[in-house]
Amino acid sequence: MLRVPGEKNGKIKIFYFIPNLQQGGTERQILELIRNLPERFEPILCLYHDNIFFREELPPDQPRYILGQKKMNLQGLLKLADILRDEKPDIVHSFRDKSNFWARVAALWAGMPIIISSCRNRMIQPRYLLVEKLLSDRCQAVLTNSEGVRRELTHLARVNPERIQVIHNILDIEFFRPPSEKERSEARERWQLTGDRPVLLLPGRIGLQKNQLAILLALNRLLDKNRIPEDTLLLLPGRKRDLGTASMVNILAKKARLREQVRFLGAQREMRSLYWAADMLVMPSLWEGLSNAALEACACGLPAILSHAANVDRVVEPGSTGIEVPTWSWTGLARALEKMLARSSAELRAMGLRGREHVAARFAPTPNHIVDRTVQVYDQLLEANRLGDQ
Repeated sequence: MLRVPGEKNGKIKIFYFIPNLQQGGTERQILELIRNLPERFEPILCLYHDNIFFREELPPDQPRYILGQKKMNLQGLLKLADILRDEKPDIVHSFRDKSNFWARVAALWAGMPIIISSCRNRMIQPRYLLVEKLLSDRCQAVLTNSEGVRRELTHLARVNPERIQVIHNILDIEFFRPPSEKERSEARERWQLTGDRPVLLLPGRIGLQKNQLAILLALNRLLDKNRIPEDTLLLLPGRKRDLGTASMVNILAKKARLREQVRFLGAQREMRSLYWAADMLVMPSLWEGLSNAALEACACGLPAILSHAANVDRVVEPGSTGIEVPTWSWTGLARALEKMLARSSAELRAMGLRGREHVAARFAPTPNHIVDRTVQVYDQLLEANRLGDQ
């Protein structure tokens, strides 16, 4: 168990628990939250193990603890409970299904005063779904970033709606912005995109959820029928997650009609240049919480095609800032792609700028809106706990 000593400074301690910091939206969000907390808070980050993709984004003294567990078990639970008893944090805040389970059990066992879990994706694994109500009833709050996740928690897990708060993702609209002509040209050059070649972007781990199979089927059909430009290119940044699905994606991408139209980019740290280089975002997810990539791409001025599952929180206003397609319909996706690729570059730019205005107003009305809302939850629970002790 690795520990980086913290300083006893009288600040309000927030103990954050997550399995690791591999590439993913939740991992980026927890780091953004830690970096932007007011000075009166002391964050303490604890991981199962040292799979850390976002090393450059880590604050200097984090992670404070690494349990050294590839998978959590009774030994890891005992370690975690001992750390909590030693640190005595004011709040324990966990992220992701597995760590939500283990953190809440350890925190209840160690007698922690305030326990918060964050559920940030749909399709909670059944074994965790079964115990979600039991654990949430014994804790103070469940935070989620998406209306779709809230519905799943209330309808499937039967979590008390009063314990759930929807707080959207942190979105830096100053960083994620439309490029200048020079910046777009440089981004296209960086990714070796020549001329006016139409470029589609589908970010996300290669697997069932992000549904790369659907866009490959749609592209294959459209190219076969000469319904879209023959040099249309699809960029797929993301690590391979589901090996079975990833194998099927690889096989389909090698078909004669797609071989030169698909590029696998692997895990990418610098996403903004990809948003700047692309012409549109395509996200046909089968299930989704609130996608960081969708928010960031729209903030960068990309028009978007989203499945209904990826658009539950109205990232796209259909017909104005992009297109929403039925979740399970690759033929509907094909029609949307054909329609979007038939638009002029000026029409796509105008649609993208409307999309930026929409996500900025809806998801980032002030620079620290999401951090402020999270801190407000912390303060409310701290005050309630203080009054309860009197």
